[in-house]
Amino acid sequence: MPTPPPSPPPPHSPRGPSFAEQLERIEEIVRRLETEELDLDEALRLLEDGVERLRPARERLTAAEAKVKQIRIDDLDAPSASG
Repeated sequence: MPTPPPSPPPPHSPRGPSFAEQLERIEEIVRRLETEELDLDEALRLLEDGVERLRPARERLTAAEAKVKQIRIDDLDAPSASG
């Protein structure tokens, strides 16, 4: 029996899916690849979809980490209010 197509992604902002939406879809893809018996074409399609979603999610995570590091540096460099 063929596997039904995945449900369409939820509506998202013009910037694209949020990090959480991307992560949720990647997790869904991994679950399907791990648990379902898929033919080669379907497995490759899912893998390509996962890779396409992983790149921008990784870039957003890296940018967020850099921003947190900068905030921490700025906080350490700020003059103390008590002294």
